[in-house]
Amino acid sequence: MIKAVIFDMDGVLLDSEPLHDKTDRSVLKRYGIDLPDADLAPFVGRTSEVLWTEMKKRYSIDAAVDDLVEQHWDKITKLLPGSGIEGSEGLGELLAYITEQGISISVASSSKKKFVEAVFDHLNLWRYMEAYTCGGEASNGKPAPDIYLLAAKKIGVSPSECLVVEDSTAGVAAAKAAGMFTVGYENPTSIGQDVSDADTIVTSLADIIPIIKIKTMKKFEWIDEQG
Repeated sequence: MIKAVIFDMDGVLLDSEPLHDKTDRSVLKRYGIDLPDADLAPFVGRTSEVLWTEMKKRYSIDAAVDDLVEQHWDKITKLLPGSGIEGSEGLGELLAYITEQGISISVASSSKKKFVEAVFDHLNLWRYMEAYTCGGEASNGKPAPDIYLLAAKKIGVSPSECLVVEDSTAGVAAAKAAGMFTVGYENPTSIGQDVSDADTIVTSLADIIPIIKIKTMKKFEWIDEQG
C-alpha cells in the first residue's frame, strides 16, 4: 500500500542536470580547468561536497571545498529563473493524480535548500509538497539510504509504504537500500546513469500513475516484469 511518493528533484521534477553541468564547468573554468560532461556523470545524484572534494583533489584547486560548493549553488540559483526549464513530461498530471488520491508528496534531493526552494518557486510546486529533505540534512549522501529514511520519517510514513522516483544510479541504490519501491525514470539527458536496479522503469512521469493505482489496491500485490 503506497501512502507517500518521494521524488528526487534534479533530473526528475525538472531536467536540471544540464544546468548543473554548465554551472560546474563555469566554476571550474575560473581555475583554468575545462572539464567535459562525461567526467561529471559519476557525480549525478550525489552531494556537491563529494563532487568538489574530488575536483579539488584531482586538479589541486586553490580554494576551499566549502567555497567551491557555495559558488556552485549561488550561480545555479541565479541562473534557474531565466533558464526556461520546465517541469518534466507528465509531472503536472502525476502530481494532480497523487494529490487527488490523498497520497503524501515529498522531495529528497542532494541539492542545497536554497536551490530546492528556488525550484519549488520556479515550477509552482509548494501546493503539492508536504515536506522536503535536502543535501546536508542526512548523515550520508546517496547512494546511502539516509536521505530517504529521513524523508519518510518527516512525513510519518514507513519506508515500505513509500514509492520513490529516481533518475540516477546513486539515487536508485539509495531508495532500494531504504526498502522503498523504486521507479527508475529514464531521463535522456542524465548521461551515464543506470536505473536498471529499480523495481520498474518509465520514460514519462505520467506512466507512474497506473503503477500507483496497482500499488494502492489492497487486494492486489505488485508483480514486476520478472515475476
